[in-house]
Amino acid sequence: MWLRIINQLFYGFYQLARSYLYDEFKLNKMSNLRSANYPRMSKLRTSTSSVHDQLDKKIMAQSPFENKANYGQFLRYQYYLMDYVAGLYQNSQLADMIPDLQNRDRCAQLIQDFQDLGMAQPEPLPTHSHLDASLFESLGWLYVIEGSKLGAAILAKEAEKLGLNSEFGARFLAGSNQGAHWRQFMQGVEEAPLSEPQVQAMLEGAQAAFKFANELVELSYAQSEDAHVA
Repeated sequence: MWLRIINQLFYGFYQLARSYLYDEFKLNKMSNLRSANYPRMSKLRTSTSSVHDQLDKKIMAQSPFENKANYGQFLRYQYYLMDYVAGLYQNSQLADMIPDLQNRDRCAQLIQDFQDLGMAQPEPLPTHSHLDASLFESLGWLYVIEGSKLGAAILAKEAEKLGLNSEFGARFLAGSNQGAHWRQFMQGVEEAPLSEPQVQAMLEGAQAAFKFANELVELSYAQSEDAHVA
């Protein structure tokens, strides 16, 4: 009897280990496929992973969805960032690489969110004008801004807890959930005729974008003006 129980336990552990190893194999295989099919996107992701994590932690440390006042501060931060990079979406050379570039701009949705919440549209930060970068650095910056839409779709669910949605107060976040746009962006990056130095410039642009976004969190939240939310 005990031998039978031991055999059953052994078999159970064997099946569990086999399942775990198979799942790990599938995850590694998917990761390898992504790296093989999207080598530039893989480089962008790996070269910015640490500074990306740092930015996420900084933003969430502000408890942006704890109440509407905090959410208003979060929107102000997003506005400063989007205003700084607005020129990316009007760049005709980038538009040759990235489909539907102008329609990807979310500034209009941000302004509508301010109006919904009874907030004044923020004045541009006096310490920053607008992004000045080379074409290929700009492509790296665009990777960061467009990539933020993936997280925004998740944050939109948090905004719903404040009574906000795609038609009121969370247009900027809710309007970001467009998986097809991201796939088109990835394809555009991979198919762009870039030399190795140009790819390196793109990577440096992405790193600079995350560095700026990190610094902007501190600058934005240090502003003395409060977000007035109705």
